[in-house]
Amino acid sequence: MRLLRSLLILFMVAHLGSPLGAQPRITRDAGVHASPDGKVIATVQAGTRWRTGAARGGFTRATLEGWIAAARLGGARDSFPASVGGSGTLRLRAEPSLNARILGVFEARAGIRVIERKGAWARVRRDGWILTSMIAAVEAPAKPPAKGPAKPPTSATAVAVSVREASVEDRGLRATAALPLSRAPGTPAIGSLVPGAVVDPIARDRGWVRVRVEAWVPENLLVPTDSSYAATLTAADLRLTPDRLRGRLVRWEVKVIGLQTADGLRRALAPDEPYLLAMGPSQENAMLYLAVPPALLAQAKSIAPLTTVTVTARVRNGRSQPTGAPVLDLLSIVRR
Repeated sequence: MRLLRSLLILFMVAHLGSPLGAQPRITRDAGVHASPDGKVIATVQAGTRWRTGAARGGFTRATLEGWIAAARLGGARDSFPASVGGSGTLRLRAEPSLNARILGVFEARAGIRVIERKGAWARVRRDGWILTSMIAAVEAPAKPPAKGPAKPPTSATAVAVSVREASVEDRGLRATAALPLSRAPGTPAIGSLVPGAVVDPIARDRGWVRVRVEAWVPENLLVPTDSSYAATLTAADLRLTPDRLRGRLVRWEVKVIGLQTADGLRRALAPDEPYLLAMGPSQENAMLYLAVPPALLAQAKSIAPLTTVTVTARVRNGRSQPTGAPVLDLLSIVRR
């Protein structure tokens, strides 16, 4: 019996991965790609946690799992036995309930696997690739108070504790000269620290120190690291080739007309989905539908009509019916 129990535990660890509390957290709303640099098949919410695997080309493999409305299940697609039916996105929830937390949204026609059904709901799973820069490292567990003789820690725990103790002990190191910043010891510099800048050390390696520095930079000088970002893409481009540009990322200056709620005529939007009606980008003055995720809803509500903002958004539908307006999923809003 003891041997059987041990084998069962090993099987669960191998197939279920680490517990939820130890899974990496998504730091911002992030696109999930079918493959590194591939098309976007879903978007996950900031703050959600997913089991992750291999890393490749700046992306990390993640397993999405949650509940969707079973009525939206479609037929087999690519190598998947099921897919997201219909023309709009589909919300992925933590529990089989309309009141459950929204973990993310699947794009229409995304391939999925159904692993359980419960009434009007289906529990689904899909592997995809998320930009590694959008994923926070697993938080090290707090060190418990010592009770009696300390047991030798595992290697993973020892690393976490040693890094934490080093950062506390040496917190607030100050640069005495202009210092190059490199991704790894001995590699070309990607930036520099000015003399007097204060940093926190988090690791050491052969005479090098990995540091953390907090600073502010103008957001209008930053562009997304997502390889699907297109700096010159216009609304006219989306209308001309809507299918080819699905999933592309844009950063546009638009004028907000107001916050709306989708009705049945807006086929690329889910019923009652909030969206910003806007004009743009820049001087183009095209009508745009900017779908608002829950994390940005409060900010969207605070925007007065005719306010000009800079948005980062992902193309959901380049030419929606019946108006022909592009539909984009908002990732960020910055007021001028």
